[in-house]
Amino acid sequence: MTRSPWRLVALAALTALGVQGCREQRLPTEETPTSSLVARVASAEQPNRYLVVFTGDRVAQDFDARVSRLGGSVETSLDSIGVATVTGLTPSAAAALSVGTDIQAVEPDRLMDVHLAGADAGGTFDDLSGNATVAVADAAASPTAAQYYARQWNMRAIFADQAWAAGYLGSHDVRVAILDTGLDYTLQDFDGLIDIGNSKSFVPEEDPVVSERYPGRLPISDLNSHGTAMASIIGSNGSRLAAVNQNVTMIAVKVWNRYGEGSFARFLSGLLYATDLKVDVINVSGFWAFDKAKDHGIVAAANRAANYAFRNGAVLVSVAGNDASDLDHNGSLVVLPCQAAHVICASATGPTANSGVNGPWENVDASVTLYSSYGRSAIDVAAPGGTGDFADPTRLQFGRIWTLCTTTNSEASFRACLAGRPIAQPFGTSLSAAHVSGLAALLVAQLGHGKPASIRERIIQSADDLGEPGTDPYYGKGRINVARALGVIP
Repeated sequence: MTRSPWRLVALAALTALGVQGCREQRLPTEETPTSSLVARVASAEQPNRYLVVFTGDRVAQDFDARVSRLGGSVETSLDSIGVATVTGLTPSAAAALSVGTDIQAVEPDRLMDVHLAGADAGGTFDDLSGNATVAVADAAASPTAAQYYARQWNMRAIFADQAWAAGYLGSHDVRVAILDTGLDYTLQDFDGLIDIGNSKSFVPEEDPVVSERYPGRLPISDLNSHGTAMASIIGSNGSRLAAVNQNVTMIAVKVWNRYGEGSFARFLSGLLYATDLKVDVINVSGFWAFDKAKDHGIVAAANRAANYAFRNGAVLVSVAGNDASDLDHNGSLVVLPCQAAHVICASATGPTANSGVNGPWENVDASVTLYSSYGRSAIDVAAPGGTGDFADPTRLQFGRIWTLCTTTNSEASFRACLAGRPIAQPFGTSLSAAHVSGLAALLVAQLGHGKPASIRERIIQSADDLGEPGTDPYYGKGRINVARALGVIP
C-alpha cells in the first residue's frame, strides 16, 4: 500500500514524538488490530443499564411487563427498529431477559468519549476582533463577502465559491439535523437558519447546568463549541464566516454533553428523532468503536437505525475518526456510524503549508496522517478537516479550519472560544463530515427531497480522484467537489 509523501512525513513526525497509539511501520493484520482503536472500545456506562435488540423491527407489546417482573424499567422504546433501553436490571436479570425467543441481544449500553474533532486551536489570534458586533449579512450578498472569508481555504478547496457564483446557495426548505453537543442558536451567522422548535436535547443532566450558567438559554445550548463549529461549516448567512449553504434550515439534536461524551442508546434515540422529523441530511461528527463479536447487538442496532434513516429519505454523514487507524485491518472492530449501512464516511485533508493567515496555501489536498483514519473498506470521500496534531496542539497550525465559537462556554470548550474569540481554529474529521453534509444539503435543493441514494452517488462520483486511481484508502473516491456535484463544472 503506497502513502503520499505528506503522509510519510507526518508519520515520521508522529514516530519522533512518540505519540501514544500511533501506527507501527507495518500495517496491522486481522490478528493485530489497530492499537488506537482497541484502546477506544467502550466500557459500560453503568452495570444495570442495557440495550435490548429484538429479532424483529418491533418492540414486543408485553416488554414493559417482562422488564418490570425482573425489577427494571423501560427508559426508551424505539419501536421502528426493534430496540429498547432498560435500567435497573442486575446482570442476572439481564441474562434472564436475553433468553426470550424474540430477543436477539441484551448488551450494556456504552458511554463513549466520541472523540470529537475539536483540538484547541491555540496559537495567535492577534488579528481577531474579539466580540465586536458584526452586521448580519445581506441575504443577497455572496458568501465570499463574509468578514473572514479570506481565511477559508477549505471552501475554495471544494470549489464551493464556484457553486455560489452560479447561484447555488441552498434552500430553507432543506433541513439538516446536527447530532452533536448542541448549537448556539443566538449567533448572528445563524440568524434565520435554526429551527428551534424542532431542536431537542437528549442530555437531560446538562439542562440544569445550562439554566444555572446561562439563565434563559434553551437546553440545546452548546457548552462545548463542537456542535456550533459543525453548524458553521454547513450553514451561515455570512456575517463572519461563509458556509457551504447560505440558505438552509438546521436542527440541533443534542446527544453529547459538554465533554463530548454520550450514551450510544441516546445517539440512537437522537438519530430516530431526526429521521422521524423527515429531515434531509443528518450530520454525525463523532464516532464509537465496537467489537463486532462482543457487541453484535449494538452493531445490529446501528445498522437498523442507518437503514431506517435511509428508507425515510435522509442522507447520513459521519466520520472515519481521528485515531490514524487502518480500518481495513482492524480485526473485529468496527467504527460506527461510519461503517453502518448507507452512511457517507469522510476522511480529512489539509494543506501542507501557507504563507500567512490569508494564505496562499500549498497542497490543500494533502491527506492528514497525523489523525485521519483510513481504509478502502470504510472511506467514501475526503473533505477538508485541516492540518493539526492532537498530541501537540501548538504544532501544525498553518492549515486549520476557521469555525464559529459558542457564547455558552464551559470548561470543555475550545480554548480560543473560552478566551472570548468569535472564531476558532479546530481540526479533525468532524469538520470533513460537515463539509459533506453541506454539499448533501445543496444537492437536496437541486435534486429534491427523499433521494438519499442519488445524492450519495452524486457526491461520491463527482469527487476529485486523488491518491491511487479509483478507490484510495485515504481519499476514498476522492475529495468532494461542490461545483462538479451540482453540474457547474464538468
